[in-house]
Amino acid sequence: MPEYKIEGILKLTSPLHVATPGDRVINVETLEPKYGKSKGKDFVSYTGTTKYPLAFSEEDMQNEEADDPNERGVIYVPIFPANDARGRLRRLAAEEVFKVLRSRGELLTLETYHGMTCGAVTGQPGKGLLFELALKSGRHAFLGLFGGGPRLISSSVQIHTLWPVTKTTINAGLVSSACEDESVLVRMNSLTKPLFYRRIDDALVFSDGRHAELSVKEYSTAVAAWIKELGSAKSDEGDKVRHKKQLQTFGAIEYVIPGTRLYSEIKIDTERTGLGSLGLLIHALTAFATKQGIGGWARNGFGRFEAQFDLVTADNVRVPLLTKTDAGYEPNVDAEEVAEALDAWATVSATINAAELEDLYALPASTEESAEAAAA
Repeated sequence: MPEYKIEGILKLTSPLHVATPGDRVINVETLEPKYGKSKGKDFVSYTGTTKYPLAFSEEDMQNEEADDPNERGVIYVPIFPANDARGRLRRLAAEEVFKVLRSRGELLTLETYHGMTCGAVTGQPGKGLLFELALKSGRHAFLGLFGGGPRLISSSVQIHTLWPVTKTTINAGLVSSACEDESVLVRMNSLTKPLFYRRIDDALVFSDGRHAELSVKEYSTAVAAWIKELGSAKSDEGDKVRHKKQLQTFGAIEYVIPGTRLYSEIKIDTERTGLGSLGLLIHALTAFATKQGIGGWARNGFGRFEAQFDLVTADNVRVPLLTKTDAGYEPNVDAEEVAEALDAWATVSATINAAELEDLYALPASTEESAEAAAA
């Protein structure tokens, strides 16, 4: 069976924040967010979490409320982006390969390292591509799995956006109906909340002046100049404004509330890359679940979760992929399908070497053109 599907549930055990660009503010009284810059003393800057729009039917509207009354039939859903998840799994899978190389004392050039961890670095599809090298690249357990490289090899794995498990996302076909029991009961627009924070400049409030005086050269003079600089900031119109360096400010971020379940779906075709690529992917998923800390603000404990991944067979039998331990997560080696894939990766990894990877990730000009010149 060359095609496999992996379905998973990430149950958030701490807030999740995936920063999204754009100017936003939030009213500290009503907690209503708005687009644009500061709109007065009742507003502070607000960094939203990433959301995707979802169109829903009249029936769905009875269970959900639109974020914007002007967008009837549309609701914005907090998600974890597929590209973020894919990048994390790529780097964790690359680390598995690096472990193999380090065990033999083999090193890679920085260019090859970048190619493996970043994907399509300086990629140009089809430029000077030799047929033999194309086949070799596509069949490689790592390069064929995640694709990319200087020749933009196609990937054999599809990693989907992680959507919250709700009645609406299940009805929309974004989440498997098999996860219905994991559906949260809150409305979609209640899955996120604001978190306020305050930046404090110790030099201005003198909250630790005694220690600062012992640590800063010419403390009194430096603080006086600092205060003068902060007070001199003016707008183009000449009005006094807050200096960009001033730290004593309030701000807010938007986060997905703990308890939210996120649905993950991964599809992998091993016909080209072999069963070993599935084993490598299982190792990467294990490391992903153990590492934790997805999204931003991980330094404050954000992005933690409990993970459950199942390997779904062709006859729709669900095989647990991971087991939870005191140290994190481990592959479920008691499952025959999982054990076979891991054994296949162990066999393949024994043949991986730095010289081969350097060849696969070398720029076309330095590989294909030299081969053509030699054959001429």
